[in-house]
Amino acid sequence: MHNYQDNNQKLFYQLWKTGNKILCQGKLLVGSENHKFIASLILITIPTVLYYVFMAPALVKSDKVIQVIIFIILNCLVYILITITVLMDPGIIPKITTNYEMDEQLILIPQKYLKVDPQVLFESKTLQMRGYQFKLKFCNTCAIYRPPRASHCPACDNCVLRFDHHCPWIGACVGRRNYIYFYLFIFFLSATMIYVFSTCVAYIFGDIDDDKDKSEQIISTLSRNPYSLALAIYCFVFSFFVVGLWGFHTFLVITNMTTNEYLKKHWTIQSKNPFRRKNIFKNIQYVLACIRDVKFLELRQFVYDPKSYNQPMTQNQINENENLNPIEDNQNNIPRRQSKQTVDHVEEQ
Repeated sequence: MHNYQDNNQKLFYQLWKTGNKILCQGKLLVGSENHKFIASLILITIPTVLYYVFMAPALVKSDKVIQVIIFIILNCLVYILITITVLMDPGIIPKITTNYEMDEQLILIPQKYLKVDPQVLFESKTLQMRGYQFKLKFCNTCAIYRPPRASHCPACDNCVLRFDHHCPWIGACVGRRNYIYFYLFIFFLSATMIYVFSTCVAYIFGDIDDDKDKSEQIISTLSRNPYSLALAIYCFVFSFFVVGLWGFHTFLVITNMTTNEYLKKHWTIQSKNPFRRKNIFKNIQYVLACIRDVKFLELRQFVYDPKSYNQPMTQNQINENENLNPIEDNQNNIPRRQSKQTVDHVEEQ
């Protein structure tokens, strides 16, 4: 990819068609359903505010400042990790269309306008990996061959490397590049809920004097701080889902499987999972290793705008136009693509 710019070039995000939202002139990429992300933030923020306003002062008065500090650390980690998960490219493979080109020559891969049935053309494409034969599927929407374990997300309209799932709670895809942040997010969220539930229960029942009526002491504590009971109930109810989700993804991590593969029962029906390592620790290392160099999406790179650039003609289009009269082509203003060799020949003359 050339770094120079001319009048025929635009930034990639200006031409890229996707369900994701692009902010700050291509500097930020968020999910396709941001309202779900905002709703999740609200569900997290409401008990957080209640804890800071009502529980934290009560714990400080009881000389339990360390409990408040631990909550602050857990709470910050939750917000940081959910933000990174949503803002990070999950491993998107940009679709190849005739709307842009990465360089002066047309990329020689199958295009959408092929009239032949793609199933006939691409059934023979296979890839050998780790002693297994994988049949590469052709994505008609993105016009690319999908690598093994990649899948197309209809919500974001992208093919994603090691596609895990489109999270309905954050409204974004979870794939190879942001899975570790998603996993850590639900882990620390689970830890936060368990911690808040424990501290609230300890606050309600922890200072009970055996010589006095226990029910009266509990009622007295709740009358001074009724939100402690509300927070305990809130975290108890939601922890079933969050902790259960973390447990499910822990199972996926130690077995080196994705949510997509688990739901479709891909390996359990056809064969054993060929990506599973020899032991659990190697599976954990492989799945949670944040491989930042595996990146195909560059939103701020320069690409050619076909509206002002004559792209070379594909072989398919040349065959279609073999019987056309060149004079009639010029009269009807039919665009003709030229190969790079033809352009060089014209420049030499």
